[in-house]
Amino acid sequence: MILVVGGSYQGKTEYALHNFSEARFLNQAHLLIKKRLSEGKSEEDILSEIRSSTAEGNWVIISDDVGNGVVPIDEDERIWREVSGRILIELAKDASEVHRVIMGIGQRIK
Repeated sequence: MILVVGGSYQGKTEYALHNFSEARFLNQAHLLIKKRLSEGKSEEDILSEIRSSTAEGNWVIISDDVGNGVVPIDEDERIWREVSGRILIELAKDASEVHRVIMGIGQRIK
């Protein structure tokens, strides 16, 4: 599995499609995490779902890095930010490669 992260609208999807065209994609993982939290799923359940969904085959997971910037006032938004960060840490540990994309320019960091 390859993990591609970066800020919103920084060109992550285009970068991933260009560099890993043979792979299957889980795009906007940060929004999947948010949706599952709103459904009452635990952090562990969400991580398990992502891992099992991407266990077979060549996968690229694309996610916004929501941990940078202003800390939200809303408690649910802060929880989502923290859970997303912890899940991305675990996915980065699992990944064979991690790429960070800024302004459309990707850099392999693992």
